[in-house]
Amino acid sequence: MSIRAKFYLAGFAVIMLSLPVWARTLSTDVTVDHTTTISGTQLKPGDYSLKVADKATQLTVVKDGMVVAKVPCHWIELTNKPDSTTIQSAGDQITEIDFRGQTAAVQLP
Repeated sequence: MSIRAKFYLAGFAVIMLSLPVWARTLSTDVTVDHTTTISGTQLKPGDYSLKVADKATQLTVVKDGMVVAKVPCHWIELTNKPDSTTIQSAGDQITEIDFRGQTAAVQLP
């Protein structure tokens, strides 16, 4: 095997071994129809995307491609994987996001 082939093979092996290390981002879209609060930040009516990297400690709130808030969060373990993504709230406060097919959920203070 030539040196060039070994070089490419080694590079390919490094890339393949590092793939599981890359964190995935979980996200969900939500339509807010009245003023809602998420960790102290008020969200006015509109369409938002809630994004969090796997095991991250901050959730990002995006509206029209712009970050409108970064809020603290922590992860909890669920007993079952939900069939669909659900956003739990207490009154007008978003408190938890359970992502479809995941045993981990994001809890918001």
